[in-house]
Amino acid sequence: MAIMIPSAISPDVKSNAERHIFEWFENAKGTEDWIVLHSLGIVNHNKYIHGEVDFFVMVPMLGLFALEVKGGRVKRTNGIWAFTDKYGHSDMRVKGPFDQAWDGIYSIRQSLSNKLDTAHKHLEKIFFGIGVMFPDVAYASVGIDEEQWQVFDCNDGRNVRAFVERIAEGAIKGWKVQYGDVTLKNRPTVEDVRYLASILRGDFDMALSLRVQYNYTEEKIISYTANQFKCIDQLEDNPRCLIKGSAGTGKTLLAIETVKKYASRGEKVALFCYNNLLARWLQQYFEKQVEDLRPIYVGTFHGYLMKVAQQKNTMVKLPDSAEQIKLFFEYELPAMVSDPLKLQGGIFDRIVIDEAQDLMTEEYLKCMDSMLRKGISRGKWIFFGDFNKQAIYADDMIETNYIDMLDKCTSYIRYKLTTNCRNTQYICDQIKVVTGFDKDIQYESMIQGTPVEYRIYKSRDDELKELLTILKELSDNKVENGRITILSPYKREKSVVSMLSRVKVENYTIPVSEEITFNTIQGFKGLENTVIILTDIESYEDIKLAYVAFSRARSGLYVLHSKVAHDEYNQICIRRFLNG
Repeated sequence: MAIMIPSAISPDVKSNAERHIFEWFENAKGTEDWIVLHSLGIVNHNKYIHGEVDFFVMVPMLGLFALEVKGGRVKRTNGIWAFTDKYGHSDMRVKGPFDQAWDGIYSIRQSLSNKLDTAHKHLEKIFFGIGVMFPDVAYASVGIDEEQWQVFDCNDGRNVRAFVERIAEGAIKGWKVQYGDVTLKNRPTVEDVRYLASILRGDFDMALSLRVQYNYTEEKIISYTANQFKCIDQLEDNPRCLIKGSAGTGKTLLAIETVKKYASRGEKVALFCYNNLLARWLQQYFEKQVEDLRPIYVGTFHGYLMKVAQQKNTMVKLPDSAEQIKLFFEYELPAMVSDPLKLQGGIFDRIVIDEAQDLMTEEYLKCMDSMLRKGISRGKWIFFGDFNKQAIYADDMIETNYIDMLDKCTSYIRYKLTTNCRNTQYICDQIKVVTGFDKDIQYESMIQGTPVEYRIYKSRDDELKELLTILKELSDNKVENGRITILSPYKREKSVVSMLSRVKVENYTIPVSEEITFNTIQGFKGLENTVIILTDIESYEDIKLAYVAFSRARSGLYVLHSKVAHDEYNQICIRRFLNG
């Protein structure tokens, strides 16, 4: 992945072509030492008062390359270039993009010669080249002012690395004619590239604030999530579907869209989940929808069973202890509603279940069979879940257990979601580190984002100090309070959050507060926020809980862990390094 300066493309950039190319460089493999300057302004341009190069690519041991980008339709008639965008707006110019690129690279070299210090004067003779990128069209070179190897078009896919390397190879011939053979002295080192970046970025770059970076990340998350909706159409002809996906693959949003789709057709649809907070969020969401798009029931599966039980017996009373409550919901409640559900006679045409990994037991499936028209075997249902990683409430259930259980009931189609559209790549990488799940799971993001920050504490007072520092940094960067959630494996009274006095932190509720919020990791399962601060991390032994915790963050993740947990984290990293 290339080093992008600035690290995120400005939201003000309107060109989709530039946005795509920025992402391709950002995610290009084998470019870790490359530095790519986007929208490089040239104050001392040799043709204009002020010029600009779309992408200036500096590659160690290769050279410097100025790239112009032209999206949409491209046409040249009688020497006049015309560029037409998707809205039909045309821009006509006498000077073509190849000439623009040459003007840009020569202007940059001239500017650099005046700024190089004594130790870097050799960079005046650095190898360079130009290219033009037409990502939306198939472009065939037809003039003597350009070469095909200088062209990137739709046939190149996303392979920007190969394009730059092709430019370098093609430019050698022209360089030999003008300057002689290309030697190592004409190639920049890693240090040279970094030095040049330090000179050039001062002309154009102001580091984007965390708030701007988070905003941009959120925009991209929305666009990638929309791409997941194609899954719904692909499952149109299948009445029974098991949809598997890791945290962040858009399962909840797909469940919502599925419900709206079938409710609009007049089906009696139920949307069930496990987590109470997620249920309240879903309820709030559907309250804002027109009636034709609402399910006839939305909420927790246990909530629905309690509703049925109370209709039969108004004196349903929960046990006192947590262990007894667990047994009540798992066994006593399903048995209590068995007959009433059968009498209802399949009240739902279709059931959609989010967090299905926490609800797939023999007892619950029997209840679903009774409430669903034609039952589990012949009825219509869609189960969304992370059947191996997020079943933190299941008793040592593994994916094969769930599959075997369903296989005994009926036939169905399986579909796997593989694109992470919630978390940045930095967050995905750390999830893989602390859990080791990457060996059996595809967990990649198209969004680079900002690095995950770990803070070590030696005492509770020390942790409080670190937490206050993080909150101040976010405040200084004008990150809105409502986009920040603090999570802990403990309830509030046992968490470091209980020690906060100068900062207002509300318990996470639905509707969501505009203040900084707090919740337990377990209680926040199925939910997310822009910035997550994990506190009170004493160990990484419970990898499923760690998986849930880390994957709640969309853009920013801070981890406050003890010295013991930090040492444990280092050992995990060492083991992963040794095991490849």
